[in-house]
Amino acid sequence: MLPPHTSCYSWAERQKLKSPQPVVLERLASVPTTNRPGTRVLDIPAGNGVITIPLAAAGFNVTGCDLFPEYAAGNLETFKTRGMRDAFGDSCKGFLSPALERELFGESPPAVPDACNVVKGDMEAELPFNDNTFDVVLCVEGIEHVDAQHRLLREFHRVLAPGGTLLLSTPNLLCLRSRVACSLTGQRTVRSFLDEFTEVHDRSDDGRIYHGHAFMMNYFQLRYALHNNGFRICRLLPGAMSPTSMVLAPAMAPFVALYTWLAARRAARKFAAMTGNGQVPPGAASPYDDILRHVLSSALLFGNITIVEANA
Repeated sequence: MLPPHTSCYSWAERQKLKSPQPVVLERLASVPTTNRPGTRVLDIPAGNGVITIPLAAAGFNVTGCDLFPEYAAGNLETFKTRGMRDAFGDSCKGFLSPALERELFGESPPAVPDACNVVKGDMEAELPFNDNTFDVVLCVEGIEHVDAQHRLLREFHRVLAPGGTLLLSTPNLLCLRSRVACSLTGQRTVRSFLDEFTEVHDRSDDGRIYHGHAFMMNYFQLRYALHNNGFRICRLLPGAMSPTSMVLAPAMAPFVALYTWLAARRAARKFAAMTGNGQVPPGAASPYDDILRHVLSSALLFGNITIVEANA
């Protein structure tokens, strides 16, 4: 379990973040420097190493895993040439705030590691790690690329030590902008299309497909998958807000809140009936206050990305 969260971005700075990587690094920056060498982190999919490399520089015992590990190895030279701050900005749609740099690296400019530990692994197969290997698993913008999502979460739970933490991000389908786009086009955005050609992002040498955003999950689906595979959501992390969603708020938010609350009431009645019939495990707490708190939060109504912290 990670220490309490400390914010390194002002509200205005946070609105400039177009990716979840800075938010994930901000969350891990709360780990004291002395504890980092003993904090075993899995970054999957590691992609171009935009999280693996800074965490290694910050002293964490971090392992990256990706279907294409050569991406991170190649990008390491960019970090060495450009430096941590510029290379991070080049590698993702985000930036390291001065406060986050100090929390991660101290007052001195960070030294880019000579190598990054990234191994080949397939998120649609058994992960190449023993049980209880890691204290933290990071899955940033990964689960929506995988068809066997419940199996992947079971693998995360297997490789996590008891009480370990999963930080997971995925595009937010419940922000007001996405709700409007879905009503008009059946998709979360009006700027792209899901088809069997444009959403195939790459193929491995053995013919394995690296899917694009083909398997999107909203909060309800993600919660169901997490809670049925050994995890419990403890918080949502704040990212950038969608300006369109904020503009839509006066007209839409009251109706979203009303119908969400009505749906929760109906679900609560069903839960109570199932509890009375012995269909719910003894002592199980009603989840609906928790769900309402999350679904009606600014993070889900207005945020572009869902960033979940869950404990094993």
